[in-house]
Parts: sequence; C-alpha cells; structure tokens
Amino acid sequence: MSEQNATRWTVRHEQRVEVPATVEGIRAALPEDERQRFEMELGRATAETVADVVRHWVLNLASGPEDEDEFARLEAENRGAA
Repeated sequence: MSEQNATRWTVRHEQRVEVPATVEGIRAALPEDERQRFEMELGRATAETVADVVRHWVLNLASGPEDEDEFARLEAENRGAA
C-alpha cells in the first residue's frame, strides 16, 4: 500500500485531523491497553462487521474525551435501529 493511502483525514473542532487508514496503522497509533481491546474486537469481527470495528477505532483516534457522550448517544441510536 502506498504511503498516501495509509492515512485519511477528518475535521474536528475546525482542525484537520489525520487518522490511520489501515489496521496496522490503527494498531500502531493505540496505547497498549487500547491496542489489546482493538485486537480482541478485530479477532471477533465477522466479514460483515470488520469495517464497523475499524471505523469505530478510527473515530476513537480522531476524537477526544469530550466526544464520549455524543458517541454513546449515537451508538444507542444505532442499536435501536438494528
């Protein structure tokens, strides 16, 4: 994979934030305790859910603690729609 494809970006608080776009990049960006949780979730993912797991962790890397309440609300809404 070329270097230009290894990251993506998003906007947070009107600032551009670079985020990894590969499983390897996500793994490398996470602290050890979160890396273990990521590995467990990824290991349990099915072919249908692996993209959701990766997306969740990319959002985790692009966000801050103040975003937790919003993520909890969105996840609850998503569970209700399922």
